[in-house]
Amino acid sequence: MPGVVTEITDRDFEQFVKKSPKAVVEFWDPWCSICQEMAPVYEGIAERHSSEIAFARLNMRENRGKADEYGVYITPTFIFYKLGREIHRIGGLVSPKELEEAIMERLFSK
Repeated sequence: MPGVVTEITDRDFEQFVKKSPKAVVEFWDPWCSICQEMAPVYEGIAERHSSEIAFARLNMRENRGKADEYGVYITPTFIFYKLGREIHRIGGLVSPKELEEAIMERLFSK
């Protein structure tokens, strides 16, 4: 399902996060081998849950502003947002099950 993960930039980051009650943003770098490994995992999760959660990715090599603002130094880093506020983050190489469970647990807990 193409287009499930929205490519965002520093300029449209805030609008994306604030318009979605539940969102996940992947901060990634095209030179990062772990990012390349995690890309299909993230896209698969997005395909399964896109009706409930907005998914995006931000290329840190081209958009340093938000990465610096949020203190993102590990790639990839997945930041979870609820009602426009960061509620959790997970970074590096994680198992598909661990990432999906973290997303579901954090974004659907009270």
